Amino acid sequence: MNRLPLLLSAFLILLISSACYEDNIACLDADATNFDILADEACPDCCVYPSFSLDVDRIWGDTTLFTDSTYQDGAGNDFRLIRFRVYLSGLGLLATGRELPIPENQVEVGIITSTDTVLTVINTNIALLSATSSSTSSTIGRLRVGTDSLTQLRGTFGLVEEYMAVYPASAPAASPLSTQVGLLNFNDGEGYLSASAEYVLTATNDTARIDIRGLQPFTLDFTDPEAPQRGVNLTVELEADYQRIFGTIDLSAGETTVADGISAGLLDWLRVVGVR
Repeated sequence: MNRLPLLLSAFLILLISSACYEDNIACLDADATNFDILADEACPDCCVYPSFSLDVDRIWGDTTLFTDSTYQDGAGNDFRLIRFRVYLSGLGLLATGRELPIPENQVEVGIITSTDTVLTVINTNIALLSATSSSTSSTIGRLRVGTDSLTQLRGTFGLVEEYMAVYPASAPAASPLSTQVGLLNFNDGEGYLSASAEYVLTATNDTARIDIRGLQPFTLDFTDPEAPQRGVNLTVELEADYQRIFGTIDLSAGETTVADGISAGLLDWLRVVGVR
C-alpha cells in the first residue's frame, strides 16, 4: 500500500493549521483583572488593574451617626451636625513595610495659572469624606497589589499642593475636586479647604461653620496583616468616629479654638476595620 499520499495530506493539513494559528497577545500580569494565563505574548499596554476604594462607616461612639440626631460636645453642649467634610489626598497602601505603587486615577481638569486656565491631566488619588453623603464608598484609583500582606493605609488630611491650583468647576461632576454644595474652595488664592464643619447649637439655635486649612499626614495600621487577592478589586473598610472629634471639644468656643480642636481630633478619627 502506498502511504505517500496519506503522508502528504497529513503534512499539508499540519502546514495549513500552522499558517492559520495566530499568537494570543494579551495581559500576562497576574495583578491585572484581565490576566490571561494562556497568552503567548504580553501585550504592550492592555492590562487593566483592580480598583482601590475606601468604604467608611460613620459612627458616634458605638452607634451609627445620624445628622438629624442631637449629640453632646466635650463641654456638654447639645448640638446637631449639619455637614462635615474632610479631604484625604496622597492615598496609598503599604504591604509588609514597602509602599505599593501610587493608585492611578487620571482626570482632566483646569489648572489656574497667572493668566489663564489650562486643561491638564492629573492623578487624583483623593477622597472627600462627608457625614451627609448618600454614598459611603470612594474609589481612589487603580492599583497593582502584588502578593505581600497589606499592613497600613497612608495619606494626608487636606489636599496636597498639586491640587490647590485646580479650578473646581472644570473637574468632572463625580470628582471630589468639583464644585461642592456649601463650597470647599472660595477662589481666594488659597485653594481648597482641608475640612469644613457646620453645626447647630441647640441652646441658642445658632448655626456655625468652621473652616480648616493645613495638612496633616496620617498612617492607619491594619489590625492584622491582610493578604490581598491579585487581580481582584480591593476595598479598605474604615470607621469614622465623630465622637472622637466633636465629643471632645467645646463647640461654643471661638472659631480658632474649635478649628484647632477639630484638627487635633482628625488624627484619632479614622481606623481600619477590614478589607474586602
